[in-house]
Amino acid sequence: MYDFPKNEKALEKRISSYRNALLKEKKQFGYVNDGAGQRYLLFSLYFVLNNTEQAQYYLQWYENEFSDDVGEPIQLLCWALILKRLGKDTEARKKLAETMLSNLYIIPKVLGKEIAEYDIWHFSSDGDIDYFNYMPREVIAALTEAEIQWISQEYESLDFRRIRKRYIEIYHKLQSLKNVDERKKLLEESHTLLGVLG
Repeated sequence: MYDFPKNEKALEKRISSYRNALLKEKKQFGYVNDGAGQRYLLFSLYFVLNNTEQAQYYLQWYENEFSDDVGEPIQLLCWALILKRLGKDTEARKKLAETMLSNLYIIPKVLGKEIAEYDIWHFSSDGDIDYFNYMPREVIAALTEAEIQWISQEYESLDFRRIRKRYIEIYHKLQSLKNVDERKKLLEESHTLLGVLG
């Protein structure tokens, strides 16, 4: 389990250490490889620290540096929540929907709901039901009541339910579908599901 910093000073020190490592890599090689996944962990650290100014600066840097990065579920959840705290409601809503599709179990588990494993093809281990076990307790503890209500409201909204239903249908079909062209068509559709959010 990830050793999460226990106080503000330790959070700031860890953030500084990770940021310096990423910047050093960029300077040394001209790009950031980040085999340790520090770029993802920084989202949790910034969310718990709750310094929106620093977080916003990091989000901009991350988007410039990793424009084609699909991310991972815990990072995406913290990203959505940081955007919400920044008052960027439209962006936050879309990022929360991305979180939902990156791991269908993470939002229900954050909300304390029991959920069974779906009979679908998971494109990576990030989508597994047990992935929630990697969620730092500090992230859950940092959620405000208003944020929990927002997550719940969006998760139960018509848009989110439609997206989720179709995503599950697609990935259920992909579990047994062998035809390459049909698989490609379904995967392409799955990548357009968030379009309904604008």
